[in-house]
Amino acid sequence: MIIRLATKHDANEIAKVQVESWNTTYPGIVPQSYLDSLDVKKREKVWGQAAQNQPMFVAELNGEVVGFAIGGENRDKDTYPDFDGELYAIYSYQHVQGQGIGRALFEAAAGNISARGFKKMVVAVLKDNPTVNFYKHMGGYFLGEEVITIDGVEIAESFYGYDNIRKFNTGDDTE
Repeated sequence: MIIRLATKHDANEIAKVQVESWNTTYPGIVPQSYLDSLDVKKREKVWGQAAQNQPMFVAELNGEVVGFAIGGENRDKDTYPDFDGELYAIYSYQHVQGQGIGRALFEAAAGNISARGFKKMVVAVLKDNPTVNFYKHMGGYFLGEEVITIDGVEIAESFYGYDNIRKFNTGDDTE
């Protein structure tokens, strides 16, 4: 497995990971109409732009992108003002889960967020996501819940906080 910075040329593979991840993780949680509307080509444009705007990491296994993670400044400082950083997205193909890829991506993204000067990080995850325990396992603690609406259906979203993301920044061992 290789973890590396993504480039705009990875956008198609990143989009495939995201769309497949949603389709394998969220049936019965997210409306099928929304899952059916996910389009790799549309997501490719989004992720290509994202890769140019800030650091995003991909996991490669046997030359194939099998996961990705991206984070930066907290986009919802009104709700969680004590958290300056945020893990925006972390996805991997279902068939590679349990191999340490999620952990490696999480550590790379959190370490990068820390290296960019952020001290604490928040992540939002759909409450019924079957992999929600991953966020706890990585040291996150429950902050609260909000309800979001996807295709007219209200869905609970849980927030987890990480107080010391500096521990993920291998370039800085200071407290």
